[in-house]
Amino acid sequence: MRMLELVLLFAAVILGLVARTAMKRFVAHRLGQGSDALLEIDFWRASRGQAPARLLLAVELLSWATIVFLVVSIATRLLGVATK
Repeated sequence: MRMLELVLLFAAVILGLVARTAMKRFVAHRLGQGSDALLEIDFWRASRGQAPARLLLAVELLSWATIVFLVVSIATRLLGVATK
């Protein structure tokens, strides 16, 4: 089960980075220059009325939420093993 979690974690990181890169390109194309710190907000403004672009934002945010969940899951299991 731990190997599956690590594979899922790796896949979620790759998916999140690919989505973020696509969002950066979209914002640079639409707005010229965007802030990396506020990329999601800039992307939301640049993609008004475009459902596929909004879906890309949802994928990026869900992938980072999945990463947090998997890291916490793996860490709690490792810390539980270390304390026994």
